Amino acid sequence: MDNALDLISVIVTNYNHAKYLPQRMESLLKQTYPKLEIIIIDNCSTDNSREVLDIYKYEPHIKVVYMEKNIGNINTSNMGVDLSKGKFFIFAEADDYSDPQEIELLYKAMAGNENIGAAFCRSNMVDSEGRKFGEDVDYRDKPFKEYCSKDTLIPGDLAQHWFLYSCIIPNFSAVLFRRKYYDLAGRMTHDFKTCADWDFWFRMSGCCDLYYLVKPLNYFRRHAQTTGNIYGIQLTLTEIMRMLYRESAKANLSFWENLHFKINLGVIWGRYRTPDPATWWKCFPTVWRESLKYDPLSVLYLALAFIKRSTQRTLKIA
Repeated sequence: MDNALDLISVIVTNYNHAKYLPQRMESLLKQTYPKLEIIIIDNCSTDNSREVLDIYKYEPHIKVVYMEKNIGNINTSNMGVDLSKGKFFIFAEADDYSDPQEIELLYKAMAGNENIGAAFCRSNMVDSEGRKFGEDVDYRDKPFKEYCSKDTLIPGDLAQHWFLYSCIIPNFSAVLFRRKYYDLAGRMTHDFKTCADWDFWFRMSGCCDLYYLVKPLNYFRRHAQTTGNIYGIQLTLTEIMRMLYRESAKANLSFWENLHFKINLGVIWGRYRTPDPATWWKCFPTVWRESLKYDPLSVLYLALAFIKRSTQRTLKIA
């Protein structure tokens, strides 16, 4: 092991993902970066996750923690950071998996620049059985695709602007963090239940730069457990509106940028109609009333968004 290399902590938080844990763990054990510690926190799973994880707890660089009660994903993630020792760390979601070079290449991208707080890579989108159905970049806006057509530094202010239109980092498993900036940004908080990561990225990009790798090194799994019910869709959409209108008020947008922002928010609203139109319509009155708090013309922007979406590829939510 090269002692000159920084220790990188891998934080795996798990709740009832026994089916996916073997693939997740094997992808971490095959990482080409040699100086890792792996911390696994099982958040009081009710499936056979403990039986699966017991196989790995005797590895010298792996620590397994079993919670006696479920404390929620945000608390579990921040607990993992507190238990870790690395200058850098990655949240390796239990149901995702990684290319063997993921951590090494992300580390190389940011190791020489102290202003980079996080490096993230393109993700392959896979279903519950691991079948690829796209890449996360397929659903990004054209300016992001053009700017990030190759490995590149993203200044924090530019990243903040892009976050107004979409969560350009949709999956923590694709991100290597520099610890000091995670702490400086205030960590993930409970201000939002469904978009805590998106809220965090606004804060983090306000205090550091990001780096993007075009090679898809992460496998982001979308499966039945991510499908929303009526309450979940209502909560998600109302939280997104609250967060994005808050951030747009800080951004000093031009008239055309503000118009783009509002139509794109309609795109996000309309996107949740794809897997289950009946449920979406049941949610509509509540979400519409919430939208009126921010703009009396919100339904007009939703209609314009449907026109825009008719020419775009639809993101699968389930």
